[in-house]
Amino acid sequence: MHFWPLSGFQLSLIAFGAAAVALVWLYNKWQEHRQRAQALRMFDGDQADVLLAGDATPGAGAEPAYTPDGRIEPVFAASAAADGEDAAAADAGAMVEIEAPPLELADPAVDCLVHFRASEALQASSFCAEVGGTNGLRWRWIGQDGDGRWRELGADAAGSYRHLTAALQLADRSGPLGEADLARHLAAARQVAARFSATVELPEPAAVLEAADRLDRFCAGVDWRLGINAVSASGAGFDLARLRTLIEAAGLRAGADGDYQAEDDAGQRQFTLGVLGGEAGSQAVSGVTLSLDVPLVADGPAAFDRLLAVARELTAQQDGLLVDDQRTPLAAASLVAIRAKIGEFQQKMAAQDIPAGGRRARRLYS
Repeated sequence: MHFWPLSGFQLSLIAFGAAAVALVWLYNKWQEHRQRAQALRMFDGDQADVLLAGDATPGAGAEPAYTPDGRIEPVFAASAAADGEDAAAADAGAMVEIEAPPLELADPAVDCLVHFRASEALQASSFCAEVGGTNGLRWRWIGQDGDGRWRELGADAAGSYRHLTAALQLADRSGPLGEADLARHLAAARQVAARFSATVELPEPAAVLEAADRLDRFCAGVDWRLGINAVSASGAGFDLARLRTLIEAAGLRAGADGDYQAEDDAGQRQFTLGVLGGEAGSQAVSGVTLSLDVPLVADGPAAFDRLLAVARELTAQQDGLLVDDQRTPLAAASLVAIRAKIGEFQQKMAAQDIPAGGRRARRLYS
């Protein structure tokens, strides 16, 4: 291996490179010293740490915002307190968690909820006189009184309220809440807030519409109002007087609409019986229809069993037979399948926390 002696030019390059590295190192050390001194000046003295100052309680300085599914989440706002203000003003900016209304009054599973907080207590009588039932709006108003109790505010409401909730049902048998309808109700809610100097917490419209559509699709999928007809096999018709005797013996009671109703031990309707045909003044009718509204009956299979027992008694005593709406005779296997389908639908409702015959079902299937 041969080593060639370095030329003068190469030696000068090496010396220049070493000097450059040294200068860079010295510059970095000077910058580090400068930044440390600046940091010491910045944090020296009585300046407060914005991450540590103030109330250490989580959520301090926030107001609760209600989501469409009923949860309460904080929406942070500037505190009303300023330097020199008293403790009462400081407390005004702190988050006050309001207990949600009871489900029987405002249910996030079936309602769009809008929450209001008035700066001063509102007299229920004057408030309801201005906002209740105007312009075709369907808001139901609920107020929290000074004792923390929630009450539905109607035309005869009394007392004063600072915290109010407006509930708008998401769906019923006529369909889901629509975009234009929701926009109209939310605009009215903003006007109410402005009129009464209240803060208002509005839900996200897209989320409300999505929830309404989802709820409506499920409810439509289990909505079934079935009917079974008992008709005369010979075509001569049923004797009306004898028919009434059999209906009353079965425990059915005449309703205001002329139909007969079967109720369970709790007084809840199981099924109805309506008379078919028959001319005015005639003592004979062509038959009867027994109807069961599956979502509105607490125990559908048991109600269907009772319906069948009444229908079979009528056909046995009046020489009749059971047929569907197309007047096709119903075989025993068909009746078994109907009973099973009723149970299936009601199990799906229970799985969605909308038990058949319950409070939510009665509202959704109105």
